[in-house]
Amino acid sequence: MSNASRFLQQAFLAATGLAVLAAGAQAGDGPMISRTVEHMATAEKPATPISGSQARLSRTPDGATMTLRTSELVPGNVTTAWWVIMTRPENCSATPCTAEDVIGRAAEVGTQIVYADGVVNTPDGRAEFSAYLPAGGVSGGWYEQRFDAPHQSEIHLVLNDHGPLIPDLAASMLTSYRGGCRDDSLPPPFPDTAKADGTAGPNACRLIQDAIFTVMASEGN
Repeated sequence: MSNASRFLQQAFLAATGLAVLAAGAQAGDGPMISRTVEHMATAEKPATPISGSQARLSRTPDGATMTLRTSELVPGNVTTAWWVIMTRPENCSATPCTAEDVIGRAAEVGTQIVYADGVVNTPDGRAEFSAYLPAGGVSGGWYEQRFDAPHQSEIHLVLNDHGPLIPDLAASMLTSYRGGCRDDSLPPPFPDTAKADGTAGPNACRLIQDAIFTVMASEGN
């Protein structure tokens, strides 16, 4: 194994090992709901499904467990996964909640956003993520919102591309929102907590894929 390959493997294990162990240890008895991962919708084009992808979510009163497998990523780039939670989705303007609801009306819809997992994409552009989020107060979240009712919350699993791995910034890129990225690549409406999360670098961050779990879909399957 080359030194570069060994570094990537160590970085991957360091960033994901605890999340994988937590998900396996904390997963409860709630049903595991599956969704296809999609390229996120933009102003120019609608969301498009990614063949062979799968996101799975289980909710219990104690918390939520997720796994996500996807492809069509840039080989060697760093990708982080994020819990994007609307604790009062009944206040959203649509179902599922829109991006304008999530950030622009965060107080009304009870938004909470927090890190889930981070990986280096494989040479063929694939990645897998796993995480557990306990109910209650959310450590490291972008907002002060609690996560007290997993079954009543709408949950989006969102992927953020950080660009090519920069060895000196690897830890920050794999575990934060801004890690490795220029400040001007971060969406202006995002809160200061997001824009200060991680060490800036020369790359551009891009929100690229997501999987959406609405309250009705989760309770009905």
